[in-house]
Amino acid sequence: MVFVRIALLAFLTFYSFSMGQIPPAGLNGFGKLVAGLFFVFAPALYLLPTYEAWKRQQPNMTPTVLVNIFLGWTLIGWVAAMVMAYKSTEPQKVELVYNEPAPTYTPAPAQPASKPSIADELSKLADLKQQGLLTEEEFNQQKARLLA
Repeated sequence: MVFVRIALLAFLTFYSFSMGQIPPAGLNGFGKLVAGLFFVFAPALYLLPTYEAWKRQQPNMTPTVLVNIFLGWTLIGWVAAMVMAYKSTEPQKVELVYNEPAPTYTPAPAQPASKPSIADELSKLADLKQQGLLTEEEFNQQKARLLA
């Protein structure tokens, strides 16, 4: 519908402007009226983005009006104001992403070592005796303790 309003206002503005180019002596009463309506249609076309923002109940209407009034005389400023007027008024859905903290490494409690077999213990005792770290008497005492 906005394109119809733009096209209609643009047509009426340019038509009334062209009627104003004809000398007043060559115009009848209707021609003079149409030529005078240029001063209605031109501001209406110029302020169309402001009207559209008001019609759509834009929450940020003030920036749209300011851009339209101060920069609307340039085509880029007018188009920017029109885009601002038609910008979506629906709140943006924001998805909050929480980064879960990295799992901390907690070492498992040390398992008590399985009880070594009697044969392993006797082998260790024999190695100690062979290295001279145990006497024959100490070796026999430890061996008796293991076998008991």
